[in-house]
Amino acid sequence: MKENASMNHPLDDIDRAWLSEYESAVVALFSSEFKEDADRFTEGNRLLNRFVASVEEVRKRGRGFFRAVDEAHNELCIAVALLKNVGPRFVRVLYEPPLPNTDRTIDFCAEIQGGQNVYVDVKTIKPLPKDRWDQYERAIKEGWFPKNVALMVEREWLGGKLWHDAFAARARMLEYTLELEQKIAQAQLAINGNVSVLAFCGEGFHWHQDELEDFVAFYRTGHHRADDPFSLVEDNYIDEKHLSLSRVVSRFVCLRRPQGELLQKRLNWNVQPPKESGY
Repeated sequence: MKENASMNHPLDDIDRAWLSEYESAVVALFSSEFKEDADRFTEGNRLLNRFVASVEEVRKRGRGFFRAVDEAHNELCIAVALLKNVGPRFVRVLYEPPLPNTDRTIDFCAEIQGGQNVYVDVKTIKPLPKDRWDQYERAIKEGWFPKNVALMVEREWLGGKLWHDAFAARARMLEYTLELEQKIAQAQLAINGNVSVLAFCGEGFHWHQDELEDFVAFYRTGHHRADDPFSLVEDNYIDEKHLSLSRVVSRFVCLRRPQGELLQKRLNWNVQPPKESGY
């Protein structure tokens, strides 16, 4: 069942049957996983209830509201991955704990024996389907790309939509990173050796890990790779908005889970710049 903002009509019988089967499978799988670690993760039911409520919203309002289902499902996957982590093993995992000195929360806090914490924010990047061929033509005309980079898409082959996916996904990476940096600063999360992690989740269609690798290269060094197609537009945006990156996010995670799959197909807990970058 693909999400589409224009498809908010009631689901048909086939949709409802698939949704019920999918919901049952997810609840059964993650209930079992959380039961095994109930002593370390006491809020599994609350997270599952969020998923179930999101599914019910789709039943009531249509396909266009599936985004919240994906977000809750991806958080379920991250929760299980934290519980299964063996190096180090977390003694307790908290869901949406309040952050000190703020009125905000973070998705997970995983505690290590001895007092060190790993804070994890989980963000699903799934741009709404839009044909932005007009923006792509503007980018070509105004020279948004470095001279040595050619980002080529064909209008007849969904070029406007592919461009929008890539452009919007990169924008969200910067937006969510700045948001986590603000949380880290306000709550003073970096003290005592705490680790702050930003987990980006996607289907593997709208964006790919190599695009995140380009962003990580810029984030770590303050300089874009020569072959990063979004280097100029990102630099211009940062300058225009007078933004500043503190670069205190410890790690970036890439989780790839196609919609409808129960578990992720890939989970990289420490995305690095491309190997050939030399960083």
